[in-house]
Amino acid sequence: MHVHGIDPHRVEAAVFDLGGVFLSGGVESVRGFGARHGLAPQSWDAIRGELFREAGIWSACERGEVTFERFVARLRELVAEAGGEVSETDAQNFMGSMSDGAGQRLRHEIVAAAARVHAVMPTALLTNNIPEWRDGWRSLLDLASLFDVVIDSSEVGLRKPEPAIYELTRTKLDLPHEAIFFLDDLGVNLKTARALRWQTLRYDDTTRVLEVLDALADSRPPRR
Repeated sequence: MHVHGIDPHRVEAAVFDLGGVFLSGGVESVRGFGARHGLAPQSWDAIRGELFREAGIWSACERGEVTFERFVARLRELVAEAGGEVSETDAQNFMGSMSDGAGQRLRHEIVAAAARVHAVMPTALLTNNIPEWRDGWRSLLDLASLFDVVIDSSEVGLRKPEPAIYELTRTKLDLPHEAIFFLDDLGVNLKTARALRWQTLRYDDTTRVLEVLDALADSRPPRR
């Protein structure tokens, strides 16, 4: 029986995004950054388009090619050119704090559900991330008890939605593409996965996500 479009009995491994799944904030925080700092909507839309396009500086950060310091400087420069001003600290926290505040953004119910899934099948964390945040997010989760595979874009030099990072994940799981389920909050990341025959679910409703994860956890006996 399908649950919100997912066939649990076809799933042999589950792959999870980090930001927007285990951690709240992320995309919503980025979208609201301009308003929080007094920028006109059209000004922030233009800045956001430059920074976060596929070939932009943030993508380079997530592949480990450009430092976070350089990104922060460019963000502040673009805001200043638009007639605004943002502090270095606020610029660093454009996606929500990855230091003191990150623990408050942790969705404990999703962590618990992922643990239930991990108890019955292999799981992987597939995150677009940067080296400067690595210690922070790794301290929030007991990675060894939740995941068999952890893939950080900045460690492997690839990022979602590049097909190669999905192929790397599949290889690490040692399963065919059609046996994989993927949970992410960004449609663009899910599109590539679907093209590879992964079953996908967009995180836009916690109740719906929990129903699917519970169905996966109930779909097979515990691992030995």
